[in-house]
Amino acid sequence: MRLKIQRKTVAALALGWVLIWSAGCASTSPVPAPPAKPPAPVQAMVDVQKLLENHPSRVKLRQLEQSLATAEAKAADNTAAMETARQEYETAMKVRQDGDKAALEKKQTELGDTLNEERRLYLETLEAEYRPLLFNIDLKMMTVQVSPAEKKTLQQEKDRLETERRQKLAAKEEALAARFQSGMDSFAAELSRKSETYANQWMEDRMKRLQQEAATSPEREKLRQEIMELSSRMMQDISTAVAKVAVQEKLEIVWLRQVMRQPLKDITDNVARELANAK
Repeated sequence: MRLKIQRKTVAALALGWVLIWSAGCASTSPVPAPPAKPPAPVQAMVDVQKLLENHPSRVKLRQLEQSLATAEAKAADNTAAMETARQEYETAMKVRQDGDKAALEKKQTELGDTLNEERRLYLETLEAEYRPLLFNIDLKMMTVQVSPAEKKTLQQEKDRLETERRQKLAAKEEALAARFQSGMDSFAAELSRKSETYANQWMEDRMKRLQQEAATSPEREKLRQEIMELSSRMMQDISTAVAKVAVQEKLEIVWLRQVMRQPLKDITDNVARELANAK
């Protein structure tokens, strides 16, 4: 890369004189002189890295870069953020567990009431079926004409009917208890699945939010923008100062690094002084 400074050049013309011999010699035609070589362009070089290091705004740029590095390190070490997230998670899970407990108690009451009502209706059905039979046996046993053998037979029939009624009621109660347990187990399992899904989704959303906050920090974005703008201004300052020194030194080409074999004039210090004076 090079900077060219345009200026007018004046070609030097070499004039040759012809000697005329007068002693009877004929005059000869003038011999033209060889054309003069155009002067080589005056070139120089600058050390841009040195100029950047000595730029008056370099201290401010370093401060911005250090602030950005500190902010990046703070974002990378998210221990505090994770601890906050953990506490929020425990609070959310406590609220969820309290809600699940209340839901289980409500379900237990509702299901228990439903099954108790079913038991009551079933018991009424049994009573309607067995009460007349038992009442009829009691009437027969109270009559004076019943012999001891017949009374024993009636008592055995009564015992059988009462046992049968108790067994049917016990079987119904056992079936109702099984339905109650199955219903509560199923409801509890569904609550557990929903709670697990809720916990996983909560943590996933929280982690995404932490990552987004870390990636889009307004503080760091502002620092990056300031660094870019200041770096751009510093390069522009250097370009302006190089152009000014080139005009002062009557330079045609200024290289930003050593690109030729022959030594070049180094105007880095001149440009540095121009930068310092410009501020």
